[in-house]
Amino acid sequence: MSQTAGDVASLYSLSSCIGCGKCDSVCPSGRNGGVYPYDIISAILDGDPSTVTSDLQIDAWKCLMCHRCAMACPRDLDITGAIRSLRYDSVSSGEMPKRFRTASAALAAEGRAFPVNDIVNQRRQDLGLDKIPDGGQSVNELKIIISRTGFRNE
Repeated sequence: MSQTAGDVASLYSLSSCIGCGKCDSVCPSGRNGGVYPYDIISAILDGDPSTVTSDLQIDAWKCLMCHRCAMACPRDLDITGAIRSLRYDSVSSGEMPKRFRTASAALAAEGRAFPVNDIVNQRRQDLGLDKIPDGGQSVNELKIIISRTGFRNE
């Protein structure tokens, strides 16, 4: 079930945000052209509490999920949790960006979210690292986890 902006604001106590900007000051996404945490908080609080807009869901994917905003928050708000909640709703409504759909499909199929090929292994060898092994048993275990948790990779 999709959460509304009001649900997210309430669940994560976003109305107690004091707008100090500490979350923005530590955010690598915002500093590099992504999205600032306070912009998302403001959009949730200022928007129609009965909806979560596509723009919010799209902006949520620009977050790096590093948790620096939550660690810097003097009110101990789980800002990352609120953004994660927007992402979950985005997936449920089919708004998940293609690059993340591709990565989740690769994770489900191969046990990793990125391709491993000769170029990757050559770079690893050049750095003195071992080749990345085939997923084998790990992939089988991951498929069990995916099945039991209802992970969707579409």
